[in-house]
Amino acid sequence: MKKEMVCLSLALLLGGCNTVQGIKTDAKEGGQAVGHGLQKAGQAIGNAVEKGGEAIKHTAE
Repeated sequence: MKKEMVCLSLALLLGGCNTVQGIKTDAKEGGQAVGHGLQKAGQAIGNAVEKGGEAIKHTAE
């Protein structure tokens, strides 16, 4: 009985380690995706501001 409890405890511990490692990996990948999305949004805003400036310049001429 004691040996079975030790084996069960070890299995649960190792399973928990894999779960924690999986959560860390998922969080890292999610953070990278958010960073990439923010970069793309920043580029889009920069392009919009540039085009707006060109439109104002053409209107002023």
